[in-house]
Amino acid sequence: MTLIALLLLATMTACTGKGGGEDAGTVDTGPKEQGTEEIKPVTLSFLSAWNGGGAGFPQDQENNPVAGQIREKTGVTLKLESITTSEVEKLNTIFASGTVPDIVNAPFWSTTGGEGQVIKKAAMEGQLLDLTPYLDKYPNIKRLVTTGIAKDFAEFDLNSPEFEGKTYLIPTETPDGTPESIHNWNYGLFARGDILKALNVKAEDIDTQEELVDLLIKIRDGGFKDIGGKPVIPAGTMWNGWDYGQFLAGWTDYTISDYREVDGKLIHWTQSKDHEARLLYMRKLLTEGLFDLEAFNNTSTTANEKLTTGKLAVFGAQPMLVDLQKTLYKTNPEMQYELLGPMKNKSGEIRTQVEKPGRSGFPVLFLSANIKDPDAALRYIDYVNSEEGRLLAYFGIEGTHYTMENGVPQWISDVKKQFDENPDLKMVKTPFSGH
Repeated sequence: MTLIALLLLATMTACTGKGGGEDAGTVDTGPKEQGTEEIKPVTLSFLSAWNGGGAGFPQDQENNPVAGQIREKTGVTLKLESITTSEVEKLNTIFASGTVPDIVNAPFWSTTGGEGQVIKKAAMEGQLLDLTPYLDKYPNIKRLVTTGIAKDFAEFDLNSPEFEGKTYLIPTETPDGTPESIHNWNYGLFARGDILKALNVKAEDIDTQEELVDLLIKIRDGGFKDIGGKPVIPAGTMWNGWDYGQFLAGWTDYTISDYREVDGKLIHWTQSKDHEARLLYMRKLLTEGLFDLEAFNNTSTTANEKLTTGKLAVFGAQPMLVDLQKTLYKTNPEMQYELLGPMKNKSGEIRTQVEKPGRSGFPVLFLSANIKDPDAALRYIDYVNSEEGRLLAYFGIEGTHYTMENGVPQWISDVKKQFDENPDLKMVKTPFSGH
């Protein structure tokens, strides 16, 4: 079984729902015959410009059943490359040296800084392929560039006026235009179960800022150890402080706006009394030894090491099952993390997620202006974003890995058994995968 190949395809797959929005009713089901045009084999280079993203690549990139089936449909074989350094640094390097891979997957949070600013500059310098002439030929790609994107972000960033009407970027991880496709990404605070048990604390009872501090103090003073016998850190995050905001849930009581109305005046949230309280709370966690001092400059390697050794008694992020099931949960199942709360907001109600109808900022795909066979790359991307391609990317080959029951894919029992026994085989979604 080489189902780890599915990881690659999830990287490339974006939302494929048939919800509302422009072109939502024209989702393709796979590549169509283009007259008598013969699909010729082609090998394309693919860069995952995400620090640590290569962990999602299959062990055998070419000779696995999923890659083989896609090759049959599209003629495309991918040569994969990933990075372990800064995304901005890598993007600057490929653009400065003129060595842009055929397909690149990279962050695009805005055009005012970071990766997005670098990508925008390269597009304006002619280093990215203008996709506009190809969109009508590839309906799934056309849907991705028009659906599930916040209006302001589409107008000023994705389709910057400086692009002069040209399309350079293919969004991924965007909703399909329906409210149902806006998912909560399972963010929260997670505490080691054995520590909670030792303190006689129920995870669901920790749902306010005050209770959280009390818990962290008990952990700090409790002499708890990681799997190596070293003292735990009461609280922390993954790389680059992601996501310290989970420790500040008690001040979430607003909409998506950055502005607040206070005493009849409109102010930015950074000028609010609540923001001052948030800062003082974080300072308290840091000065009293309750929070990881390295949290905001952790690399992915350092953060994963702290996580998978149980060194973080409480962490804020997503459940991180991909890393934990293969490490800590195998060797020390009693340390399995439990979700605290759910945490309450400023009004004393369970914090809920507020989203725009479309997303602002997302991973994107773009093609090199020097790509020799753009149709091959677009044929590949279009196929894995079709309904047929989506099922292949997420579930494998029908009849071999899954069956359809009442329109819902179900793992074949032997396949599920292998997943249960060996998490390395299990298909997972990477930070830049589609829904």
